[in-house]
Amino acid sequence: MENLLSKDNLIIFTTAPTGLGHIRVMDALLDGLPEGVDVKEVGVQNISAAKIHRLGSVFPFLQKITEFYQTNPMAEKIAAGVYKAYHHSKTKEITARLKELKVKFPNKKNWLIVSTHHAFAHEIEYIKGKLERNLGIKILLFVIMTDDSPQRVWVINNADIIFSPSERTSLKIHSMLKSNSAAKIITISFPVSPRLTKRLTDEEFNQISGQFDNAQKQPLHIEIPISGAAVQLDFFKKLIDSLKQEKIKFTIVGQDSIYTKMFFTHLGKNQNVGLLIGRGAKQTVNYYESLFYQSPRPGVEITKPSEQCFKSILKPNEQGGVVLLLTNPVGRQEQDNLNFLVRHDLIPDTKHQEKLFSILLTSAKGGPAFGWNMQELSYWTYRASHWRGVRLPSNSKDAAEFIINLKQSGILLAMLSYVSHKKKELTSGGVAQIWEEIDKFLGYNKRA
Repeated sequence: MENLLSKDNLIIFTTAPTGLGHIRVMDALLDGLPEGVDVKEVGVQNISAAKIHRLGSVFPFLQKITEFYQTNPMAEKIAAGVYKAYHHSKTKEITARLKELKVKFPNKKNWLIVSTHHAFAHEIEYIKGKLERNLGIKILLFVIMTDDSPQRVWVINNADIIFSPSERTSLKIHSMLKSNSAAKIITISFPVSPRLTKRLTDEEFNQISGQFDNAQKQPLHIEIPISGAAVQLDFFKKLIDSLKQEKIKFTIVGQDSIYTKMFFTHLGKNQNVGLLIGRGAKQTVNYYESLFYQSPRPGVEITKPSEQCFKSILKPNEQGGVVLLLTNPVGRQEQDNLNFLVRHDLIPDTKHQEKLFSILLTSAKGGPAFGWNMQELSYWTYRASHWRGVRLPSNSKDAAEFIINLKQSGILLAMLSYVSHKKKELTSGGVAQIWEEIDKFLGYNKRA
C-alpha cells in the first residue's frame, strides 16, 4: 500500500444520507484504510438529498414514477440524462467545499475522491478538469456502487475506476459508457466492513445458537434497521405487535424524525423492544454498527434488500453474519439485489420460497416439524444450510407466524450451519480489494 500511503495524497469521501446505505459503505471503506492517511468526508449532512429520497420511496404515486423510469430503458435513458444535467448545474456547493479543503491541506497534490453516491460523482466529473487547473492538484475519481443494480445513474464517464459488485453488472455498466470514456470497471465483492468479518469465539457462537434452539431458554434477538426513508413502518409495527407474546426480543435502530416519532413512541411501550434512536444519519449508522460488537449480538436482522443484504456474504460465525429475513424490495435497485442473492443461492428461489410459505403458514402443527415426514424435514434443513436468508410474506401477521415456524421447525437453526459458496463475488474481502486496486492504479499513474 505504499502508493496509497504517500504523503502527497488526500482521500476525500463524498456521500449522501439517502437510505443510510451510502454512509455504511463509506464507513466500511474507512474501517479498511491503513493508518497514516489523511481523510475528509463531504456531503454526509446533505439534508435535502435525504428528503427527496424519502418522497420517492414513500408516496405510492412517486414510487410508480420512479419504478417506471428505472425499468423502462428509454425512460431511464432520458431520466438519467436529466439527472446528470441537473447535477452538472449544481456544482457550486461541492466546489466551495473542495476549495476549503485546499486551504486546510495546501501541500496535498493528489486528491483521491471516493464516491459512494452517484450524485456527487456526477458533479465532480463535470468540474474535475477545472478544479485541477485552479487548485494546482491532480484529482482521481473512484466510484463505489452500493447496489448490484446496473442503472445509468452509475455511469460516470470521467471516473477513473467504477467498482461493481458483480461481473454481470460490470459488463452492463461498461456497455453504457461513452466510446471515448477511459473509466475502468472493476468487479469486487461487495465492501462489508473488515471488522464484521472477525470470527466469533466458540462461546460467542454458542450464545447465538442458543437463540435459535427451541430447547434453550434464550429469546431470539432480532434487530431491525429503519431505512433513511423510514419506509415499511406500519409493517414493522404490526409484525412486532403480533410477536409480543413470543420469546423474542427486538432492537430497533433508526433516525429521529417527524416520520418516525409516532412509530418509536408506540414501540417504546413494548417491554420486548429496545430502541436506538440517532439524531442524525451518521449517529444512526454508528448505533446500528455497534449492535454487532455487543455480546451476544443479535442472531437475526429483518431488513429490506438494500445494501444491508450483502451481509449475506459473511458466515454465521462471523461478527456480522446475522441471518437475514427480507421484506419487500423498494425500487429497482433492491429487486436487483434480490436477484443477486437468488443467483448465488444465498436465499431460496421463487419456487422454494413459495413452497416454504405454503408449508410454514398452513401446515397443522404437531408431529415431527408440523407433520412433515423425516425425509421432508431433512430436505428443508439441508437446503437451509445453503441459505443466508429468506424472504418474509408481505402480510405482517403472516410474517410473524412464518418467523415462529421457521424457528420451531429447526430451519432457522439449520441456517447457522451455512456451507459457504466458493465464488469470487461472495468473498468478504471487498474493502481490501478496493484499496489494493486503488493502490495499484496510483502506481501505474506514477510511472506514466
